[in-house]
Amino acid sequence: MRKLIIIFSLFQVLNAFGQNDSISNTIDYSFIIQDSPSQLFTMRQFNQSYLSGYRLFAKGLYSVSKNDKIADITQLLLQALFLMPLTHEEGHRSILTVNNIGSISQPYFNKNGAAYVKGVTDQTLRNLRNNDLPTYIRLHTGGLESDYMLTKRMESIGSFGQDDFRNYKWEYLMRKLAIIQYYVTGLFKYEIDLEEEENELDRDIVGYDTYGAARHLFRPTMDFYRYTRYEDLTDEEIKYVDRLGYRSLLNLLNPLLFGKSNFKLTETTSFNIGLGYTMSPFGDFIDENIWIKHKSLNFVLYARQFQNKENWFNGFGISLIDYQPFKRLSTSLSGHFWQQPVDYDFNTEDSFSGGAIDMDIRYFFLNKSDTWINGCSFDLGLIYKTKGFLPEELYLDEHFGFRIGTTVRL
Repeated sequence: MRKLIIIFSLFQVLNAFGQNDSISNTIDYSFIIQDSPSQLFTMRQFNQSYLSGYRLFAKGLYSVSKNDKIADITQLLLQALFLMPLTHEEGHRSILTVNNIGSISQPYFNKNGAAYVKGVTDQTLRNLRNNDLPTYIRLHTGGLESDYMLTKRMESIGSFGQDDFRNYKWEYLMRKLAIIQYYVTGLFKYEIDLEEEENELDRDIVGYDTYGAARHLFRPTMDFYRYTRYEDLTDEEIKYVDRLGYRSLLNLLNPLLFGKSNFKLTETTSFNIGLGYTMSPFGDFIDENIWIKHKSLNFVLYARQFQNKENWFNGFGISLIDYQPFKRLSTSLSGHFWQQPVDYDFNTEDSFSGGAIDMDIRYFFLNKSDTWINGCSFDLGLIYKTKGFLPEELYLDEHFGFRIGTTVRL
């Protein structure tokens, strides 16, 4: 509890440095009903629907609370005790599901203070490691990938003034803290205090994410076990874990952390910039992000640098977000390009090129301004990607997929 109070106080001080700019008159909350594959929830489906639900919950909480601090503390407790591990573990689980491996997400802290995805045998995991190492590595990093993409969604919302900052403030700040905490603990020789459970179906699928990923990137054929301790790492692996820890601090470089969502260039144009960092199935990557709003046009641009053990590979992308050519129609379009190591290999300097096109179309069949709901839409999403790793997209191979959902406009 003392740690929670300290964190709460720190974030209150940080938030005092900046105030959120004006937001849209109407606010959209989008939910994905079905995604590809149509098995449980995909990472994108869970993240988008969760964030919309959280923002609605926070908005309602502030409207009924007599004191905003009560609403703040309520959210902080929910984040620390339930919501943070919920989405993180779903990120792990989604990697198993797309590979037709059944599992159980247990996003509640057990007696050891850990949340699990469990219900998978050692033999299943061993076969995955031996036959598809990139997916096995991503099984470790999927939770952090999910956390990272959640923060990017909120940074777009803030940069384009699509919601009041307080409605996602605690989700954003706690998510950033969780990502950095996971990576930075390796700098302090953090030792996990877990023993593998006697029943293999009760064990977490990978144990401590970053340690397990590092060990298998460097020694993929060593004896199989799940819970990697700091003392199990070689000097080379410790150096790599240090690299993850230091680079994770790049996630702090965004003005939204201080409540400043964007900077005005003119009366009709604003922008925001920020850096991001997390792991990939073959190493890690750094993002440089730019958000530009000009009148009704919202653009997101990013440059991305992937790295395996020693070699760098480039990527970039551009998105047009929530463009409304007609009153009832809204569309988003994204393009991505990447160079990545052949076979997602951790050691190679050889690369291949690929890309993706992603589109969302929303048609508002209810569009009224005289009711408490200003609109409701039918959403259709389409994606085509070549072979390659695209954060939040579950397929590493070539894929064409679609999704359907709805958006509520308040």
